[in-house]
Amino acid sequence: MKTEKTKRILISLLFFLTINEINTFKCGADKLKIKPKHLNSTKEIEKRRLDQEYTPIKIGIDFTPFEKPSSLSNQDYQKVKSLITETMDEFKKFLYIEHEDINLDSNDIKDIMSGCEVDKVSRDYRNFLINNDLIVFPSFDNSLGSGILAAAGACITIGNNRPRSVFGILLINPELSFNIDNTDLYMKNLLLHEVTHILVFNPDLFKQLGMVNDSGTQIISSKALLKARQHFNCDSLSGIPLENQGGEGSVGSHWEARYMLGDYMISTDYIDYALSDITLALFEDTGYYKVNYYSGGLFKYGKNKGCDFINEKCIKNGEPISEEFCTSSGQKMCSSSMTMKAYCAIYDYTHSSVNVPTSYQYFDNPNYGGFLPANFCPVANAQNDEDNYYPNSCKVGTSNLSIDYGETIGDTSFCFISSLLPRDSKLNVTEQAICYEIQCDDYNKKIIVYIGSLTITCPTSGGIVNDPNGFKGSINCPKYIDICDSKDNNLCNEMFDCLSKGIETDYDSYIFDSEEENFNRIKDSGNNNNIYSISSFIKIDVIIIFFFMLLTIFL
Repeated sequence: MKTEKTKRILISLLFFLTINEINTFKCGADKLKIKPKHLNSTKEIEKRRLDQEYTPIKIGIDFTPFEKPSSLSNQDYQKVKSLITETMDEFKKFLYIEHEDINLDSNDIKDIMSGCEVDKVSRDYRNFLINNDLIVFPSFDNSLGSGILAAAGACITIGNNRPRSVFGILLINPELSFNIDNTDLYMKNLLLHEVTHILVFNPDLFKQLGMVNDSGTQIISSKALLKARQHFNCDSLSGIPLENQGGEGSVGSHWEARYMLGDYMISTDYIDYALSDITLALFEDTGYYKVNYYSGGLFKYGKNKGCDFINEKCIKNGEPISEEFCTSSGQKMCSSSMTMKAYCAIYDYTHSSVNVPTSYQYFDNPNYGGFLPANFCPVANAQNDEDNYYPNSCKVGTSNLSIDYGETIGDTSFCFISSLLPRDSKLNVTEQAICYEIQCDDYNKKIIVYIGSLTITCPTSGGIVNDPNGFKGSINCPKYIDICDSKDNNLCNEMFDCLSKGIETDYDSYIFDSEEENFNRIKDSGNNNNIYSISSFIKIDVIIIFFFMLLTIFL
């Protein structure tokens, strides 16, 4: 009894120590006070023909103002430059644009330097925006403050009625640690998030393009709303909530984590990091971009949970409304994407600077709460490791379980709640969050799970499997479609890996959404983006040709 009490105290202490980290909004959007400057609308812009094919976006990087801070080694400085370049290339895998050649003169360059607050730029700007669609100025900034890792935003836009970012600034905190395991992956996740602020996630841009409601608290643009309705299986969804906590720049410039937890555009670090179809559709709603909707399907938070997931509190009458939420502190869990090992994270905010709002209190003790950015809902989370950015990842994490558990960390591993042990194991059966290597049996619609030298087969509909052959204990199997329903069965368990697999597939299958006609079913409140795919123009041409053939025959 005394041991159990001691264990509970230690767990509570562990959770308390993570509160400051959890409450820090890692994106510094609220630190960025710069407002985009608009290029004179009379500038000469040579637009491509309307039927010109969309091409992968080209993001140029001007490293001229990117000076090495004294606190950074030359090796780490070069690493950051390389990671910035790599991340810009990631956008080419899912974002496409009709290129515009923009001619610049010496006065424009002065405007750019002033608007982007840089004191030196590349000399070759006459060709810079002929060869690229966006230019980013990266720089190190010591003023971001503790816990704020980076910030980014547009500084120069073009376009009369529909402004588009053509220049942006990217600020990086030089105090970032670059010598932790999986630094490259962590930095690319961070940079992808920040550059998306330049391209689309900006409250002013949302308002100018009619993508938000009058209060600026919800995205109402047509394609994003359609994708959200499909994802949550809620046809009555009227808007996708934006962040309502944090500083001035965080509010309205990120997804609200309570509804979009795990998407890479929430405002703070979280164990899941996925590119959702909802965010992809948001790019298209600007009217500038087409997207490759192949993202690997890792965003599973709230999927098909219905309108109650959106409209009800996460804890109702003391019980979670779905398996994304929990009430048993320390309970073993998997993240929604099933790519991370986790536990039910409930924190005691008594001795912190945070007061849990009455509307977000789900426990008898009003100082208890879950993940702050998710409106204090208790969700799956995990402790960071000082030596590894992703210690709980099934792809790049570490395993500290006995070999008897058969855990495998790798490219095709996913998280399961399991207590399986070989029948001859001397270990006691204890439920764990475990990473197992899997294979998708597409013919039989079943998941094959590799556990050590043995395998088990999960039923198509999922569920608990007790004492399978060769084992004692049980495993909670997901449904086949929860993991293996990706297009072309390209199994992937990390966002950038999924993007690479998507680009290896035939583009024609994914660039243009086959449900284009459904977009007109949602009233586009104030949104004037009349976007047509290339196939639409082809269809019109065929109809016209057919009409004239009939005239030739009968006249």
